[in-house]
Amino acid sequence: MRLTKTILLLVVMLGGVGHLQSQDLHNTLFYMNPLHMNPAFSGAYEGTFRIGGLYRDQARTAIGKSAYSTPTIFVDAPILMIGKRHWIGVGLLVFQDAAGDGKLTTSAGQLSGAFHLALDKKSKNVLTLGVQWGKVGRKIKNLNGYLPEDLLSQQLANMPGAATTDLIFQSGGSTPGPGNNSDKKKDFSDINLGLLFKSKANKTTDYNFGVSARHITTPGTDYNFGGSNVDLNMRLIAHAQLNTALNKQWTLTPEVYFSNISPAKQFQGHVWAGYWLKPAENIKLNGGLGYRVGDSAQLLLGLDYKDFKVALGYDFTLSALSEANSHQGGFEIAAYYTGKIYKKPDVKPVILCPHL
Repeated sequence: MRLTKTILLLVVMLGGVGHLQSQDLHNTLFYMNPLHMNPAFSGAYEGTFRIGGLYRDQARTAIGKSAYSTPTIFVDAPILMIGKRHWIGVGLLVFQDAAGDGKLTTSAGQLSGAFHLALDKKSKNVLTLGVQWGKVGRKIKNLNGYLPEDLLSQQLANMPGAATTDLIFQSGGSTPGPGNNSDKKKDFSDINLGLLFKSKANKTTDYNFGVSARHITTPGTDYNFGGSNVDLNMRLIAHAQLNTALNKQWTLTPEVYFSNISPAKQFQGHVWAGYWLKPAENIKLNGGLGYRVGDSAQLLLGLDYKDFKVALGYDFTLSALSEANSHQGGFEIAAYYTGKIYKKPDVKPVILCPHL
């Protein structure tokens, strides 16, 4: 029964995210993992530094200890002013993704840099170009946790959703099977690019949108196991967010996200509502709903507390995967802190000498 659930999980997830060789990270709380979504977010805020993290846990109700677990940590800062209005930001992103009975683990450490070009004297409109580079390592702890391709094909043929089998095997690669222990580790260099536009429309409204391209070097033999020569396809991401105040108490934040890593596409949208508990102290309660097309509905909760931002996301599975996980999808928790260290002005004392 567990094998059946695991195979069904693979079929549906790969049908919505990509084929076996092209699995990549994806988040419900995508704006809480900014450096993975777009390296142009490096230093794209008002403050001295920012440090945060996100943890995603997926499919635990279906496959137990073999669930997908993904912790991510990032830190970034604006470090250098260019002229009076432009600046350079840098960042570091570290993540690890572990999945399956064989504990296929992907780990990465990536450095990013971004040039922020102010388009007006008050820096209300900023265009940013970002680049990210790092090493990605992949390893399999137990190759016996993976089915050989021919056996997996037979199992899929007798299950709902078997029409998506070609998503797994269309590339012509092979899946590691029992006894094949010669190829447990892989690593490659990864380069990502991003473009971002941010605008402060007025005192109560701002927005941003951007695009990024991940894996532009499309690594092949350094990425795949089992002797496959299939490249890791380039991943394109587009995103947009609007923040506006409805009145003195309520705010509204719609946001959208699109990702394409051939042959799969993913689109999701959120609508957040915020309620100011203590505006003077920057304390706001946030809540919202989201939807990932063809996959899940999402419940969103969050809190802004001074310079901290915390968010929770839960996916309620609506696709065929619900047969395996009883509608209980992924869970995410994320937080970041924006530090603000301002230099105290050096005020020279002035001695007044009154006229007598």
